[in-house]
Amino acid sequence: MLATVILLAVAPALVIFALGVVARIVSRQPVRSLVVQYTRARGASVLHDALLVEADRRAAAAVLVDLAVSRRIRILASEGRREPIGVELRAGGVFTDDEFAVLEAIFGPEHTNERLRRFSSDRRALAARLKGVVRDAHYALARAGLVAAARVTWPGTTLTVLAYLGMLVEALFLVASLGAGDWPALIATLVALAVTIATIIVTPASWRRFLPPAREPREHLDGLRRYLHLAEADRLRALQSPAGAQLVPITQPTDAAAPVAASSTLAASDALARFHLHERLLPYAVLFGVEQAWITALRLDLATLDRTKRDTLADLADGTAEAAELAVHLDALSVLVAHVPRLAMNLGALVDAKGAVIDLADSVGDLFRIIE
Repeated sequence: MLATVILLAVAPALVIFALGVVARIVSRQPVRSLVVQYTRARGASVLHDALLVEADRRAAAAVLVDLAVSRRIRILASEGRREPIGVELRAGGVFTDDEFAVLEAIFGPEHTNERLRRFSSDRRALAARLKGVVRDAHYALARAGLVAAARVTWPGTTLTVLAYLGMLVEALFLVASLGAGDWPALIATLVALAVTIATIIVTPASWRRFLPPAREPREHLDGLRRYLHLAEADRLRALQSPAGAQLVPITQPTDAAAPVAASSTLAASDALARFHLHERLLPYAVLFGVEQAWITALRLDLATLDRTKRDTLADLADGTAEAAELAVHLDALSVLVAHVPRLAMNLGALVDAKGAVIDLADSVGDLFRIIE
């Protein structure tokens, strides 16, 4: 019986497992950027970029963070980690269609016209709306010629069906080997069963097929990913200005004679440039799952800014942003930064990486209760 088990159970299980691994590798469609990118592409949408990097789970959280970074919304949260959070729409904020769709999905159609909004407490309706947002964003990418309209499903479906048929055959061999007391055949059947289960786990159910025009934006996003991971590994060497120059100046011998005020201004300028660079990349840190390291970087930048004089910051800020407004924004952003992991975890739980929607725990409805 052992030879029969190897021929009809073990060998087919190994074959479909190998095919499942191949399907997993093909589904990734990796691209690699030859250069490190420090800013998002011109006209890029965080929602569309989330789909281009297969980060559907984190799309909603990244969009919310992007809106807060651009000062169009403000996250309201208390000190406790389990305390509820809310969102306030800032006066005069202008939203793109993608951003408005995400806000409508999270708030629900029943929200009022007040600036202070309540997160939808109907988790099933919320999940359905977010699924619609992801689906519409996918179709928008398809119309732009970046992705195929239909997801690739046939490899996952075929291999899953073959795996379940293999499990049926293996169940028959288990019964037969137990009845005959053939322990080698039983062990071989259990091995085949384990390999078959691994095939179901490894094989992707479906994946988004990227077209050649998507290569350039995906390479740019990979450049952003490389910068984010580089900064995580060695933050001091990765702190680059948007123009590519080192933010930390190299001290020259003549600098010793420079006035103290000039060096103070230069230090404040460096700290402010670092903060704005990291601030703009925070939504992408959420997409790539390195928000914890980026939170630490922002907190260090905030601490550096706190050590500078407010009047120095006023001289460096744009004419449209006074020192007081900048300080308020820093305080609000520090609250947002502290709650980014919860936003990514709870909003991301609605949509999995394949674009399908899963239910939230019953307690999530309470989490998204507005702070009165």
